[in-house]
Amino acid sequence: MRTWLTAVLIAILSATIIQAPVMAAPATAPSAPLGVVLLAENANVGVDATYSGATIYDGDRLQTPGNGTLRVRFGATQLALRQDTIADVHTFPNGFSADLAAGTVVASSAEGQTFQVIADGVTIRPVDSQPTSGQIAKISPTQLVLTSNHGTLQITMGDEVKTLDPGTSYRLEVESAEDSGPGPQPQLPHPTARNRFLWIAVPVVTAATAVVVWRALVSPSSPSR
Repeated sequence: MRTWLTAVLIAILSATIIQAPVMAAPATAPSAPLGVVLLAENANVGVDATYSGATIYDGDRLQTPGNGTLRVRFGATQLALRQDTIADVHTFPNGFSADLAAGTVVASSAEGQTFQVIADGVTIRPVDSQPTSGQIAKISPTQLVLTSNHGTLQITMGDEVKTLDPGTSYRLEVESAEDSGPGPQPQLPHPTARNRFLWIAVPVVTAATAVVVWRALVSPSSPSR
């Protein structure tokens, strides 16, 4: 009987020793809040439907399927998602960073703040610490339409750097420097090791028309001047 009781006590003691480190180990600290939702209509954060006042964390995926809209505040900066838009947000000094996978976003910053939007290998951010607002639309994996609403935007890809003045809009096409496809190609400035910019200046109001006209002018069948 004494032997049996001793065996039971040893088993209990062993189990207690094994569990003690697990119970004493601190739980993983949650990520610090990155921002808060100001407005949400038919929008998701990850797989969950979101709502006004919801907290946004580093690495969250924001999505507006169908006719949804979403506006998020990160301190003194904001990000608005138009319909059918997907973007992953991350921490960034004095602002936020967004990886645009699809759709259209409008990013804005107050004085002393900043942001960056990454799409198609291109980085868009304010050129300085002045208040800035810009719209970035991802048309395809190689085409963006960039508009500066307020302040000057800096557009960077590889060793190429461009600036976008307030009130201007550009259609940007990214083509591989290694294989730009068969047939005559328009001359692209400053090729990088992998990709290169093709800038098309378009009036903000008549952007689609301007692009069609430009295409006609550079068509191989157009008579040379």
